[in-house]
Parts: sequence; structure tokens; C-alpha cells
Amino acid sequence: MPNLKAIFTKVYWTFAILGIVWAAFVGLLVNPTVQRHALYAHKFHTGFYHNVTNPEEFGFAKGQVQPFWLTTADQEKLFCWHVLPLDVYLENEHELFTAAVSGEVAEELKGTIGEKLLSSDPESRVVVNFHGNAGHIAQGYRPSTYRSVSGIPKTHLVTCDYRGFGLSTLTHSPHIPTESGLIADALSLISYITSDLSHSSTRTVLLGQSLGTAVTAASALYFTNSTSEHLPLAITSPSVTFKPSRNFEGFAGIVLVAPFTSLPQLLKTYKIGGVLPILKPLQGYPRIANYLSTRIVDHWPTLTRLRALISTASANKSGFHITLLHARNDQDITYWESEALFQPLATQMLTEEGVVAEEERRTIQGANRVKRGAFAYKKVEDDKGDRMVELEVVRYGGHNEVVGWTQVSLAIRRAFVRKTMRPGLDVE
Repeated sequence: MPNLKAIFTKVYWTFAILGIVWAAFVGLLVNPTVQRHALYAHKFHTGFYHNVTNPEEFGFAKGQVQPFWLTTADQEKLFCWHVLPLDVYLENEHELFTAAVSGEVAEELKGTIGEKLLSSDPESRVVVNFHGNAGHIAQGYRPSTYRSVSGIPKTHLVTCDYRGFGLSTLTHSPHIPTESGLIADALSLISYITSDLSHSSTRTVLLGQSLGTAVTAASALYFTNSTSEHLPLAITSPSVTFKPSRNFEGFAGIVLVAPFTSLPQLLKTYKIGGVLPILKPLQGYPRIANYLSTRIVDHWPTLTRLRALISTASANKSGFHITLLHARNDQDITYWESEALFQPLATQMLTEEGVVAEEERRTIQGANRVKRGAFAYKKVEDDKGDRMVELEVVRYGGHNEVVGWTQVSLAIRRAFVRKTMRPGLDVE
């Protein structure tokens, strides 16, 4: 017969030790430096054995990806990739693989063969990708996202590591990633594409995943209202300038994969790696939880910024196409966060005349058919189809893998097409 007392003692002390470790970790998060290291996790990457200057290591054709440096408005240097669409690559394959030199990084994108192919085609389109926290530009599932987008005709993808991530520099105080710093990186990249490369914003889709959705929302707000009170003061300061296109007419679309309403709200349910909770165990201790929430230094208020975006005169004039996409089996950020993002935006739009909403959701038994085979689909749109916010909760894909799946590529295509798709058969 097993010694139940000994087993109970071992279990008790195991949980006690785990509780002490968790409490110590949460206590350390009060320190801004420790907090930002934990939030951005920029030091956790596989760069010591992955060579991001050689994209062939990550499944790309020789010469399909051009690594380059981008200098930000405050003189940081970001390591970036320009990924060519397969149709463009195939047409110019010989020139591209002949000119490619493994490990060579261009000083900037302008002047490269890829940039010339982008700029010379009046029908070319660009997806600007902003990845989540941790890792480097090609970590984990990220290359699958780039390969998926490269299958869309005439659609180039440009993405960079934020300051302090991967090979990107971090020379400014406090020498650690910050909310204003990451937004500055994104604005520098977007303004480089729309201004320096003269690529129209109407042929540009902003794509963000996880933390990248907060970066995307802040960037989109800046280009619709650069003086918004909902942006960090360091970004809206007159001493810092980001060059938008002279005739900014809105983006073709904004696609947010696994977004969240705000960081303080997210931490109430967030689990590291889908396993370790941050503040959820403190739900029974509201005073402690509220105190820790007040110590959060970077808030990333995506809901507030999206609400400000859709209410600006610029966005109402040029229109907007916002897609929130979330996997139901996301263990890191629950899809309820996307639901919590969508509902206030829908409510805000529905106060206007001519705005309609639709909603479809599966029953527990899965008997009801839902648009695109999703678990849930919601949309709010004006009668002209110029302004739209949609939510698609797909059934699979988890937190990271989903961004490289077909549903995201379709969302990008729809943003570029911007027309009602012919109803098809729901054959799952």
C-alpha cells in the first residue's frame, strides 16, 4: 500500500515551491526593467545558431529575400527583410539568384533589385508585417507567414526586427525596448515605404500578430491623426518626424491576428507559453492585482487607439478595412480578447445611420454553418462598404501558427480586393 502521507507531503511542497517561485517572479515585475525584459523577451532568440542574413536557411529561394538595414527617425538601425512574391520572383529568377550573395545585407532597400521590381510595377502591393514579442525576424513560425503571403500575386512583404530584437540596434536610453520605441520603429518603416519608396498606402496592408497587433494599431492611428492624445508623447513630439505619403488616403487594410484590448487587461488572463499564468491566480485578491496593474509601464491600449482611429475625419473620408482574426484554441491570448475589441468598435459604428451588422456563431454541437467555416464571424459595415470592421474566430491554429495559415492570406487578399466575394459552398 502506498504511503499516502509521503505522497501528500511531496505534492504539498512541490506546489508550495512553485507558488513561491511564481510570487517572486510577479514581485520582480514591479521593476520597470525586469517588466520590460519579461514583456518583450527580446533576449530570447535562436540567433546564436540561426543566420538571419541567409534567408535560404528558412526555406526561401536564393535571392527571393533581400536583407537590409533601415535607419529609424531616431537613428536606430533595424534589421529587415524584403520578401518577393513568387510570381515576381519566377519572372526574374535568373537575375535574382545570380546577383544574390549569401550573408550580404544591403544598407537600405532602395536601389536593390527587389525594390526596383516593386517600384516599377504600378500594380505592386505591400504587406508590412509586425511580429510578436521574443525571438528574431525568422524565429519559429514567422517564415511560414512570409512564405504564405509571398504566394499572393504581386504582393511584397516587408518586415523588421524591432530595436533590441535580433540584429537590430538599441542605443537609446533606457537601452531596452519600450512602447514608444517599438512604435517609432513601425512608423519609420511605414514612412520609408510610403514616402522614400513612393508606394501608395492604398496598396499597403498592415499585418500584426500578438504584440505586433498593438504596434500596428498605434501606427495606423498615427497616420490618420499624428497628434492623437492616445499616442505616446515621445511619438507626437514636434522634434520627431515620420514622413507620411504626401497624399495619404488610408491603408488598404489592417489585419490583426491574436490581438488584445490593452496590456493591463490582457495580463489578467495571459499565460506564458499557454501554461504559466501571470495575474490570473490573483483574481481572489483584487487589491494586489490592482496594485500590480498600476505598476505596468507600457499599456498598449489597442482598443482605445482603434476607437480613436475609426472616429477620425481622415479615416471616415478614406475608409478603413479592419480584420480581427483569432484562433479559438489560442492558449496564450484567449479569443475573448478579440471579442472584447470588436464589440465597442461595432457599437460605436452602429450609432451612425446606414451602418449594419451581421453575426454568426456555431452551436456547441457545431450544427450551424458559419461564414468561411469559422467558429464565429461578426461584421459591422457602412452601406457603401467603405468602412468595415470584422471579427473571424477560426477553430484551429493556436497563438503563433495561425498567422501563416490560409485564413490570414485570405484576409489580406480581401483587403486588397475590397469587394463582395461571390458566396461559395461551405464544404468542410
